Amino acid sequence: MYYSLSRLSTLDVKWADLFDANSPHFFGQHHNPHYELIVIADGTVHLQTGEARMSLQAGESLLMMPWETHSGWNPHEKQGQFFWVQFSCDPCLNEFVLDRASELNIVHAERTELRTTDILHEDLLVVPRQYRSLQRYKLLGLFEDLVETMKQPKGYFRFHATLLLGEILRLMASDFLKQSDLDTAFPTSYLTFRKLVNHLNNFYDSDISKETLERLLDRKYEYLCQVFKKYAGTNIHNYIHQLKTQRAKYLLRSTNKSVQEIAGEVGYPDPFYFSRMFKKIEGIAPQHYRNKEPLG
Repeated sequence: MYYSLSRLSTLDVKWADLFDANSPHFFGQHHNPHYELIVIADGTVHLQTGEARMSLQAGESLLMMPWETHSGWNPHEKQGQFFWVQFSCDPCLNEFVLDRASELNIVHAERTELRTTDILHEDLLVVPRQYRSLQRYKLLGLFEDLVETMKQPKGYFRFHATLLLGEILRLMASDFLKQSDLDTAFPTSYLTFRKLVNHLNNFYDSDISKETLERLLDRKYEYLCQVFKKYAGTNIHNYIHQLKTQRAKYLLRSTNKSVQEIAGEVGYPDPFYFSRMFKKIEGIAPQHYRNKEPLG
């Protein structure tokens, strides 16, 4: 069984500790209102959830749902120790059917790189309910740090604990990818697109010529145009105008600079051309936009 959570989920660590499963307390029934993740630190731990009995070895983990009843079994054998952490997750985890693995879009090549769009990737991390880590010692080290952080709280300890839990879940999700044999490599064209967008984002207010882009990216301009259109859904020149307009809107709202000064600052030597492009994109002239938006 597998569970999925959004990359944008809010995690909050409630409690974490190292537990000796030889304690008589272990064999009573336990349940709590939070998710609980355990990983065996050493030895063998005999654990029962519902009707299912399992014997977990060092490095194996189990992810349990809120209020899931669990207890120890086989009290006559020596038990090991396990780390545990209780946490909340919003939005909640959902059961993930492994048959959907081939449909899972691990390689996200959309428009999040563009400064002018608000797109959020709620890509899923898939975490096994029970598994043996491919990176056992790293997982145990992270859990040890997490328990130490919660036992000896200092400033920002909850934030630190959340980062450690996030890394633990990332490690488990990465193991899932390796086990599923999914192709997680990004196409070369997408890597070129990212380099191109990064340059445009930083130098849109300068004279970005065809020759400059070809030299920097070592690709023909026609190819760069095709790649940009494929991933951005618009062309390079339109995106440059959008970047300039985005900066101009900020300057109009937050400064007393004249329209002519702002035009020059964002890369338009001709203020009339700037006003025309601004109105084309925003549907309103720069001065009217300023009057509509109070100075902040």
